[in-house]
Amino acid sequence: MSNKAPTLRQFQDRFPTEDSCLDHLMRVRYGDRHDCERCGKSAHFYRVKGRRSYACEYCGAQVYPTAGTPFDRTRTSLRDWFFVMFQFCASRNGVAAKEAERQLGVTYKTAWRMCHMIREYMGQVDGDDPVGGFGKIVEV
Repeated sequence: MSNKAPTLRQFQDRFPTEDSCLDHLMRVRYGDRHDCERCGKSAHFYRVKGRRSYACEYCGAQVYPTAGTPFDRTRTSLRDWFFVMFQFCASRNGVAAKEAERQLGVTYKTAWRMCHMIREYMGQVDGDDPVGGFGKIVEV
């Protein structure tokens, strides 16, 4: 198994638009089909134009894939969020807010908040262990 870091080209190919980021988030959180909470049917959810939501094909109930995530209620584009997360994955030493500020063209406050929320969320996902379990040494 290869432990190569993802490349910028791979990121750009996988997430070329804001919609592709939202579609990815929807697939990861809910899958291609899932049970609608309102009507109870296993349904395909289609994208609602102009909103960060998807609607049930049967009853029109809306699902918001960003709800309960660091992306919830943010005006920063999902593509910017995904790019900072890409940088976290591609970097050995994490991402400084100043670097994110320069790369994205956002204010330092926005970049700091993004980096802080991503680190916090990664800590919640990994659990109490700061390393997240067993690891292997890649450099000495």
